[in-house]
Formats: sequence, C-alpha cells, structure tokens
Amino acid sequence: MKIQIWIGSLLALGMFACGGPKGYVIQGEITGLPDSTKLLLYHSESGTIMDSAWAVGGRFQMKGFFEEEPQSLRMDAKVNGKEIRDWYQIMVIGNENVVVTGDTLDFPTQLNVSGSKYQEQWMEFTSPRLTSLQERDSLLVLILKLGDDPQHETEVKSMMQQLSALDRRLDSLEENYLFTHTDTYPSLQYLSSKMYAYSKDTVKMLFDRMSPELQNRKDGKPIRTYLETESVSVGDPFMDFEAEDQNGNRVRLSDFVGKDGKYLLLDFTRAGCGPCIQANKEMREMVDTYSDSLQIVSFSIDNHKEVWLKSLQRDSICWPSLWSAENVDRGIITVPYEIRSTPRFFVIDPQGKVIKKIRGYGKGMFDKEIGWLKNKE
Repeated sequence: MKIQIWIGSLLALGMFACGGPKGYVIQGEITGLPDSTKLLLYHSESGTIMDSAWAVGGRFQMKGFFEEEPQSLRMDAKVNGKEIRDWYQIMVIGNENVVVTGDTLDFPTQLNVSGSKYQEQWMEFTSPRLTSLQERDSLLVLILKLGDDPQHETEVKSMMQQLSALDRRLDSLEENYLFTHTDTYPSLQYLSSKMYAYSKDTVKMLFDRMSPELQNRKDGKPIRTYLETESVSVGDPFMDFEAEDQNGNRVRLSDFVGKDGKYLLLDFTRAGCGPCIQANKEMREMVDTYSDSLQIVSFSIDNHKEVWLKSLQRDSICWPSLWSAENVDRGIITVPYEIRSTPRFFVIDPQGKVIKKIRGYGKGMFDKEIGWLKNKE
C-alpha cells in the first residue's frame, strides 16, 4: 500500500506540472540509501548549499524557488554526517517538478532524473561525451601516479598523446552541439567559456540565435562584454579599470602604471590555482630584487571576496591585490584582457603600453621573461 501511495504521489506531481509550478519540487526514491541519509543540494559553481532533505526509506523531497533558471546543481548524500565517495548526482534544473529515481549503485551518472527540460538538454550535451570523459579521467589518474619517474617516461608520453586525442574529440563533440543546439543552456555555458576561440562575428551570430532569457543570464553577460569591448594586445595601451584592494579602498590600475618610472607586472590569479601559488612564492622574492624597476599588482578572478581575502593571508601577499564584484558579474576586466586561465601576466611599460603577455608559470620563468628589469636603473 505504501508503494502504491508513493507512485500515486508521483503521478499527482506529473499532473500538477501541467498547471505550471511556482517553484521547484524535487521528489525522489533511491533504493539502498540507509535510513536518515541527508541529501544536500549544492550550487555547482559557488558550492553554496541551496537545499537539503532527509531520506527515509530512500524517499525524499525538496521544495523551493530559483531566482534564475536553470541552476547547475550537485546533490550529495551524507550518511551519519559523512559523504560517501561517488554518491552524488549532477542536475541542471529550473522551477520544475523533478523526479529522481534509481539505486545507490546508479551513482554518480546513472540515476534517472526526469521532468526537467534543462536536464534533458544537459544529458543530450553530456551523453555523447561520457565515455571520453571517463577515459580522460582514468588517463589523468595514471599520469599523475607515474609522475616524473624516468622509468615510465615513454609510457607517460604515450598517455599524454592519448589525452590530447581525447581532448580534440571532446572539443569536436562540444562544438557540434553548440552549432546544432545553439538556443540551449549548455550551449550558452560552452560559448561563454570558449568565446575567445571564435571571431567576434561568429560569437555574435551564435549569441543572436539564443533567446533573450538565455542572453540575459549571468553566463551571457561576459559574452556581451566581449562583443562590446576591444581586446588588449601587445603594443596597445593598457585598459584601465577600477577595483577594490585588500584594504577596502577603491583604486584604479592607472594609480600604479608608471609610478616612480617603474614597469608594472599585472598578474591575473585565482586562489585555487596551483601554479598561481607557486608564482606567488617567486614574486615575494621579486619585491626586493626588482624593487627599483618593477611594481607588481595582482587581480583575483575568484567569484567570492572571502576566498580572495583568505588566499592573501595564506600566500603572504605583500603587494597590491585587487578584486571586483563587477568583474564577477560581467567580466568587465577579465574579458578585455582575454583571461582564459590563470596565471596570466601582462608587462606594462612606464608609458602605459603593454609590451609582453605571459601565459602560465614555471620555475625561473620571470628571470627568463623579464630578468632584464632586475633592479634596472
């Protein structure tokens, strides 16, 4: 009888969906969940907890409202307060009636998520890539495990070639989806991350194919900025911007450019970026060795101010570090500087001209790239 009531509630939920729900309802039944398992719904990008529910007999329900839809979410299962490895599910849903069914053996990719048009779009985007993504993950684990061991140099080189081939295949599949399913949320996310790979005419053509609802999402704002702003290239004057420094002051990049006749190293960084942390260590030494000729200014692309500020303490940053909420919202700084990854460095001369762009970091890189500036008089 209980099972019949549960099935009936799912049918009722489907009927209610026809009337247009005011918010989201996630109703699920996952067999194998221990009693009183807690399900936590996280925002995929920020890690913020959006909702939670206790599962009793494997059944649970969540209700709420999204200000913007769809939302990219991750649902994690905790048993006795501990997360179980691979017991999670990625969902892309809006204010819809969603049903999640399956077994714990179906985590993390085989649970059935129905009732969401956005999830259907996401699965259509993801499914052709799934085998390649899993193979790529396995290769990365092996490459990291073998590391720099000279005995496995040939094997690692072969695996790196396989990795490159997989990346090309994934790029091809993603690009094909973008051009054939342009007016979808996955395509908006993909275009936002890959827009620098296309001409502005192509980006505009694709963006114009998207609905106003998609264009006006947070993901669409950097694309608008890209279409409306000229990129900064070597030989160009630097692009000025306003931001907040670590002391809470509003400053402009122009406050530092050419100050005391020095060159400026503009460093785009991120708290969770390993090479950025390594670069910070060398830059701390450069504050003294390049003191007569170089001013360092960092700009954090972190989405959250608190994450940026904590990283400054962790890395003992002793030069100006900047952050901007406007950049998080619209990419008004990172888009013109075409920041696709971190770290990324721009060398600006005392007259304000960009004379060098440096991508990534390796030990001794600064001596190689700008060693001629060391205590330049």
